Amino acid sequence: MADPRIRQLVIKTGVVKRLSKEKTTYEKEVNIERTRLEKFRNDGADDHVLRKQEEVIAECEMMIPDSKRRLQKEYEVLQKFLDDEVDLKETETYTKAAEILTEAKGVLAV
Repeated sequence: MADPRIRQLVIKTGVVKRLSKEKTTYEKEVNIERTRLEKFRNDGADDHVLRKQEEVIAECEMMIPDSKRRLQKEYEVLQKFLDDEVDLKETETYTKAAEILTEAKGVLAV
């Protein structure tokens, strides 16, 4: 790993991977909290509990656009890096970065 470009590629790939996971996690959390809210409603929970649960859902939903924006930005940075450093195409690190980029594209499409 003497080439500093490889190190940069590893870092950029890790950032995109982390942000993809973050966005997916927030989306899952919203679904889980909505399920809890429905359970509370079905069980006849107090209005205060229902309002608090709605606040939790709103907070989770607020995080998704920010996560998506940051992921989009870093996706573009990694894409440009891969386009600029085609001579690294034969490395395993480049291949892994391309796979992560494809996965991130799917996360962004949702």
